[in-house]
Amino acid sequence: MANRPPFRVLYVEDEADDVLFMRRALRSVCPEVELSIAHDGEEAVQILSRHQPPPDWIVLDLKMPRRSGLEVLEWIRSHPVLKDLKVTVLSSSPEQSDMKRVEELGIDRYFVKPVEYTGLLEIVRSLCRRWGTLASPKPEGA
Repeated sequence: MANRPPFRVLYVEDEADDVLFMRRALRSVCPEVELSIAHDGEEAVQILSRHQPPPDWIVLDLKMPRRSGLEVLEWIRSHPVLKDLKVTVLSSSPEQSDMKRVEELGIDRYFVKPVEYTGLLEIVRSLCRRWGTLASPKPEGA
C-alpha cells in the first residue's frame, strides 16, 4: 500500500477531560489520525488562519470561551479557502436551536457528547469509518 499523508483532525474543545478522552479514543480506534487541539474558538481561528494546508476535518464543540463554536463555524463558512472544510459538531448542547443553526451552516454530523466513554468510542468509530481511517482489529496472538 502506498504511503499516504496522515489524516489530520483539529479538535476544538475547552474541557481538558474531553480532550484526554478524545485522544484516548482515537488512539484506540484509528491511531493513524493526527490530532491537533484548539482550546477555545479564538485559538481555532488563529490556527486555521495560519495553518496551510488546513486540516482534513474539524470536530467542534459549541459552548466555548472567547469565541463560540457557532462563531467559529460561521467564520469558516465565510472564509474563501476554508468554506468547504468538513465539520462535525460534538457538543453537550442538545438544544434544537443550536442543531438547526449549525446544520444551516453545513456540517457533516451533530453528536451530543455521551456521558460514558463507551459512547464516545462509538462516536469515534463512526467518525473513523467516515474518514476511512478505522484501524483493523489486531489478529489473535499478534
